[in-house]
Amino acid sequence: MTYENDIPEYALQPARAPKTIEAEAIYNTEKIVYPAEEQTVSYQFEEDILVPDTKPDMREILLMDAACDIMPAEKKVSPKTDDLLNITGAITIQTIYDSESDDKEPVAITSKVPYKYQWSLNPLDQAEGVFACRVKALEYMIINERKFRVKITLEFSGQLFCEREFQFFDGLRDEQLEMKRAETSLTCLELIKKDEVSIDETFKGKDTNSKPEYILKQDFMITENYRQVTTEKVVINGFVFCSLLYSAADPSEEEPRSVICQHNQRIEFTQFVPIEKEHRGKNWNSVKTFFNSKDLAVVIEHDEENPDEIHFRIKGDVQTRVELYESRRRDMIIDAYHREMNFAYEISTKKVSNISDAAMSEASIREIVNLPEGAKASEAVYCNAKILDCECVCERGKVIVTGAASCCALWKDQDDCFKAARIVPDFRGSVDMEKAVTGQKACCRPLIKSAWVELINEKQIEINCTIMLGVETYDEGEVVLLEKPHFVDKPKEKEYPMVIVTMKQGETLWELAKRYRTTEDHIRTANNLEDEPECGQRLLIVK
Repeated sequence: MTYENDIPEYALQPARAPKTIEAEAIYNTEKIVYPAEEQTVSYQFEEDILVPDTKPDMREILLMDAACDIMPAEKKVSPKTDDLLNITGAITIQTIYDSESDDKEPVAITSKVPYKYQWSLNPLDQAEGVFACRVKALEYMIINERKFRVKITLEFSGQLFCEREFQFFDGLRDEQLEMKRAETSLTCLELIKKDEVSIDETFKGKDTNSKPEYILKQDFMITENYRQVTTEKVVINGFVFCSLLYSAADPSEEEPRSVICQHNQRIEFTQFVPIEKEHRGKNWNSVKTFFNSKDLAVVIEHDEENPDEIHFRIKGDVQTRVELYESRRRDMIIDAYHREMNFAYEISTKKVSNISDAAMSEASIREIVNLPEGAKASEAVYCNAKILDCECVCERGKVIVTGAASCCALWKDQDDCFKAARIVPDFRGSVDMEKAVTGQKACCRPLIKSAWVELINEKQIEINCTIMLGVETYDEGEVVLLEKPHFVDKPKEKEYPMVIVTMKQGETLWELAKRYRTTEDHIRTANNLEDEPECGQRLLIVK
């Protein structure tokens, strides 16, 4: 268009911006507590340890093992504070060494090493934190016969349980919308229960004829055997696996002498964890159990009725933490339109992770170790093991777990001197899970159930381990939230009372109904549709 004279005033007016009209939305609020991704950090330090005055001089360290506790084990954390999380605790180091004395028996010492650490967690939300600690690596060096140095690497893990709030759009007040709905699943930590059970049992050693004199080393591992969740309680059946290295008097010899023995004992326990009335009848899709055995200890006792008989007694408390997760199915509106006005909104998507399945299985390690050149073994004595790392991969119908363990075995040569053999073998296990699919997210908690060593011949020993594998799989989902709903006041496009359209590739009936501001039911009725229309199919749209 051209103008012979001046441009008219109406042509100079700017185009009118569409006017936004606020709409009163209806929201349904859903609050869940979920475990955020676990945070870990490592801390390394060195400590010099003295051999107690009552112990003989040190010649060689045969094996060393360590366990640690942590304070606080639970604490609320917040993103609003800049304070660091102050962690304290103690490391219990059990050392077995060969002495400079004429006595060929190994000597045991137990040392307590305190530690402090400041951890910057940087939580994104207000959360309840559950913290744990493990000895990731342990190295040592003898400085002299009365002192040795340990280099300890601790790994702290923090599981933060955050509260999350979703505002699900559920329409407009006083306005009718056409809405497309979809279903999503939300896993919520609904209940945490803590309980403890007392353990007090007696048992005999490996050789019932020998009489235990003193304990060199003791280790504990607790695992769940099975659980049953009823309306009123959670019933947990589990095992305490106790590994002992001890010295015993052998009465079969003409001259009394001591022998070093290993004994693995299994103690069964059953725990009843009650559920309050307000939480009964819920859909628990997952129950997780965690055990703490720091109060357990084994001592040697004389039988009260027969003082000549000697037995072991394990005593202490097993603390249990039970997490009950509820599965919530929720409808959400993922799209909407108004048949007369221009309705608009913003979409926000949130990632969610839901527990899919859980199962347990076992893996084993069996390694034949060749002894050093010239060495000849007469007896295999003791073995311990520790998990170094672990990872898992989902395949169709199963989860493959791989990792490595550190194993140390004690053996005695033909001169009755004790020696140590160390290996780092790999392990591999498979856990059958019907719902598992390739690429699915999974996590594994491996635990050493038992470890032992056997003598094959004077040149070879065999190290064996049984590993418990607890595996969980997760489904990654998405929550769609419609936010800031409003109407846009803009000129209407020309509408026709009737139109014939051709279905495009990938187009849905909902998209067609939204484009022409009608409904899916109207299109189905006008075209006598029973099935979904195909690409290229012509449809009549009646306004």
